[in-house]
Amino acid sequence: MTPKEKELLIRRIWVVITYAVLLTFALVYLMPFIRSLVASFMTWAQASRYPPEWMPSPFTLENYQKLFRLELFPRWIRNTALYAGLIVAGNIMFTSMAGYAFARLKFPGRDVLFSALLSLLMIPMFVTLVPNYIIIYKLGLIDNIFGLALLGLTNVSSIFLMRQYFMSLSTEIFEAARLDGCGPIKSFFYIALPLARPALGAVAVYQFLGSWNAFIGPLIFLRSPENFTLPVGLSFAFQRSMWTEYTPIIAGSLVASAPTIILFLVLNKYLIRGIVVTGGKG
Repeated sequence: MTPKEKELLIRRIWVVITYAVLLTFALVYLMPFIRSLVASFMTWAQASRYPPEWMPSPFTLENYQKLFRLELFPRWIRNTALYAGLIVAGNIMFTSMAGYAFARLKFPGRDVLFSALLSLLMIPMFVTLVPNYIIIYKLGLIDNIFGLALLGLTNVSSIFLMRQYFMSLSTEIFEAARLDGCGPIKSFFYIALPLARPALGAVAVYQFLGSWNAFIGPLIFLRSPENFTLPVGLSFAFQRSMWTEYTPIIAGSLVASAPTIILFLVLNKYLIRGIVVTGGKG
């Protein structure tokens, strides 16, 4: 065997090993989703057996029928969509402005303020639950989707992502715009924002995933069943005093995951590009 053939053989072996490892990790991460998909067509008696069974016997649509018979199910979907839409719109608007200010504007205490802002990432969410509840209560927005969304209109991690992306843009572009008479506001709307679509896509995906699947916030700030979001509504509908119907909740979770999967597939290229670019500039 010639040296070139040996090198080719070694390269093929490494490719096979790499794909085998990747497929193994993919199966590990997909296993909960596959198990949930199978269990959604089972009765709870079969789904709760150990060791777990992987073929529904009998195959049943009862869980989905229970789900779609819920009178408030469409209302919960609309509430969740409204909440997620407000969060995404607020973050795109406010975090892009804040990120641009920290990246391109010079003002006293800019770096100190940004460092203080990043320190908020170390504070657990549960520490701020009571103060946030008091604020929303004083505003009279308890049991209100808009009051709940008010708490998430900005996010520190999104500000950081946008700031890193704006820092990766060429300084010459903004210098040329300044020489042409563009001020900071015009430069933001006509230059920075159109170029920031990958980062905005990443922010939109992350914030939509977080808000669509949110449970703790809606559970605490919403009281009326008609105002519940989908995760809280499913728990409310199928949780009994002594036990819980898990298979309809599993079916509802799969239905609820469809918009997030679609959004990820649509904005996947922006998500990856935004993360790659923002990770390359300190």
